[in-house]
Amino acid sequence: MTAPHASESGMTLIETLIALFTIALMASAGAVMTGQTLRGARMVETRGAESGALAVALNTLSADLAAYTGRLSQDAVLSEPATAFAGHAPRADGRLMVFVRNGWANPSGAVRSDLQRVEYRVENGALIRRSWLAPDPGPATPVVDETLLSGLAGLEARFGQADTWRSEWLADGGEVAPAPQKVELTLAFAEGDVLTVRYLIGAGS
Repeated sequence: MTAPHASESGMTLIETLIALFTIALMASAGAVMTGQTLRGARMVETRGAESGALAVALNTLSADLAAYTGRLSQDAVLSEPATAFAGHAPRADGRLMVFVRNGWANPSGAVRSDLQRVEYRVENGALIRRSWLAPDPGPATPVVDETLLSGLAGLEARFGQADTWRSEWLADGGEVAPAPQKVELTLAFAEGDVLTVRYLIGAGS
């Protein structure tokens, strides 16, 4: 009997190496695709979280401004005159708006006013809501800071009545210095996106 031909006895060494090389390429391509898929999933998850935070921030702003009361209020250390509404561009210390709102939820039935002094600030690229547990806070009045948005590249504000817009608005609630009827906020994000929103203040009254 003659010996079987090499091609009939199995794969040659060269064929084995080629097969292994092909498998390695496929595995490498699969790893790259898997990595891209995971990065894409993480990006979607991150964007989803950012979208959720933005929606909460905008809803909070809308609810606070709609509940505006026009009541005079002063800071805890009495360093500035009492105002019914103070709006800024924001100013150098980060203050954007400060006013008193009503309708503050009290699910625990605590003995307190349903009025709340609210201040919005911009600090280190973050939009912060600061609130006091009283419309006329003292030095010992509890204060709560809540970061609504982070990663802002900038924020601009202007306040208006009818066709008049100003970047600074101080109101005492009277006829001489009434509160604005509306506010416009332009938010610039680190990725280059820009969002402009407008709100009525106290239902525009």
